[in-house]
Amino acid sequence: MKALCDGCEQFMCFPPGHIYSSKQVDTLTDIKVVKLVLVMDFHLFSGLRRLYNPPWFSELVPSTPYDPLAVRNTFEKQGEELFGDYEWERFDLLVLPPSFPYGGMENPRMVFLTPTVIRGDATGAQVVAHELAHSWTGNLITNINNEHFWLNEGFTTYAERRIVEVVQGADRATLNIGIGWRGLTDEMERFKDNLECTKLWNKQEGVDPDDVYSQVPYEKGFQFVLRIERQIGRTAFDEFLKIYIATFKFKSIDANTFLEFLKANIPGIEKEINLQLWTEGVGIPEDAYELASTIYTKIISLAKEFKEGRMPGEDDGAEWNGQEWELYLENLTKSCEPSQVMALDKRYRLAESKDYEVKVSFLQLAVASKCREYHGEDKTEDSRPEKLQKLAEKTPAIV
Repeated sequence: MKALCDGCEQFMCFPPGHIYSSKQVDTLTDIKVVKLVLVMDFHLFSGLRRLYNPPWFSELVPSTPYDPLAVRNTFEKQGEELFGDYEWERFDLLVLPPSFPYGGMENPRMVFLTPTVIRGDATGAQVVAHELAHSWTGNLITNINNEHFWLNEGFTTYAERRIVEVVQGADRATLNIGIGWRGLTDEMERFKDNLECTKLWNKQEGVDPDDVYSQVPYEKGFQFVLRIERQIGRTAFDEFLKIYIATFKFKSIDANTFLEFLKANIPGIEKEINLQLWTEGVGIPEDAYELASTIYTKIISLAKEFKEGRMPGEDDGAEWNGQEWELYLENLTKSCEPSQVMALDKRYRLAESKDYEVKVSFLQLAVASKCREYHGEDKTEDSRPEKLQKLAEKTPAIV
C-alpha cells in the first residue's frame, strides 16, 4: 500500500491484506507496496491518518493528497449538527479497485468507494458527504424493506446537499440539485409505462429490486424532505431531524411509521402538504421545486443554444469543473449533429476527461449522435452502438 499521511512529506509503504488503525500504521515502515486498495483512516474530530494514492490508478488521475477528503472535518461537523452525535466511533474509507460496481457503499465504520471519486480536485466530495450522511439515515435508521428505500436515500441526499452547501457553497449545492432534477425527470420518462416505479412507497412483491433501481427514491425522496423543510422552515426542520434520529436510532421503520411521527411532531402538516400524494402518488408532485442559481441558469441556457450550433465560449467552459459539465451534457438534446459533438470534444477534450461522470455523459451523447469516430467502423458485437451505450451506462451508482 502506497500511503501519504498527514504531517508526512514522503510516501510510506505498508503490507497487503490488512486494514490498519492509526496506531498500527505508526509502527510500520519499509514494507512492500500493494497495488490493490487505498485506505484512508481517521477518527472523527481528532487527528486524521490519511493513506493515499494507490499506484494502480496513479496514471489516470493527478496525484494530490487533498482530494475529496480535504473538506472532511467540515463534513463531519455539519453531519453532527444536522443529526446529532456520530454513533459509530470511526469513519474509515476504503477505495476499491475499478471493478467495484458502486460509487459508494455505506458500511458502518468503513465506507467503500470507487476510485473514480479521486479526480485531482474536490469534485468527488459529494460522494463522501453522501456516504457520511448514511451513518445516520440508512445505518442508524434503516428502511424495513426495499419498498421504503426512499427513507434511506431521500434523507441522505438531502443531508448530502446540506453538507455540500456549507462546505462548497450554495451554488454548488444547487448544481447538485439541478443534476438530480434532470435525473428525476429522465426516470419519469423511463417508467412512463410502469408508473408504480415512480412512487416513493411502491409495491415490489415478486420484483427484483435491481430491475427497478432508479433515482426516484433519491431525488423524489429528496424533494419530499425539502418540501417539508420549505413548509416549516429550516430551523424547525433541523430540530425535527434530531428528534427523528434520536427516536428511531438502531431501528428499522416503514413509510407509515415516519408519516405518523411527522404528523405527531408537526401538527397540521397533513393539511399543508398532501402526504399521501407525495408517498403513494405517481410522477412528480406539482409542489416539487426545481432550484435555480446564476450558474445553473446559465448552463441550462447554454445547453439550449448548442442545438443552434453554439458551443460554450472558452471563458465559460475553461472554468467549469465536472459538475458543470455533467449538468451541461445532461441537458443537451439526446442526439446532435456528429460534427457538433466532435467540435465540442476538440475544444474541451471531454472524451479524455479524468472525471468519469463527464466522460460517460459525453460518450453517451457521442453514441446517441452516431459519432462513429468514438467506436470505429468495426462490425463486431462489442463495437455496435447499442453495445457501447450499455457499456457507457455502467457507471458506479451512489448508494
